[in-house]
Amino acid sequence: MSREPIPLEEALIREAVSRIRKWLREKGREGKTFSPPRLALRFCGGCNPIIERGVVGQKIRENLASEVKWVSGDDEKDFLLIINGCRTACADTNEIRGGHPVVIVSGDFVFA
Repeated sequence: MSREPIPLEEALIREAVSRIRKWLREKGREGKTFSPPRLALRFCGGCNPIIERGVVGQKIRENLASEVKWVSGDDEKDFLLIINGCRTACADTNEIRGGHPVVIVSGDFVFA
């Protein structure tokens, strides 16, 4: 059973959702359309987390449910969300990114 996010996680969720929506708006301005855009979510291994990665991922998925189609990390995708439990960001590799646009949550910050 999932718990409610703590304030740090809430801030990370808001920032990640905001950055993904910004990407969606930019793609719309470029005339690129997706039916709907396919987003994949990848997690780190969780060896030293300062956040509950599953809670953060679930809340981001819920916030964007009507705007995107969530697909497996191995499926064809238009965008990738990587959630790391700490600042080491071990799941942020070129191999995982695969040339896709990304938003990365790493412990207590978000970057693209």
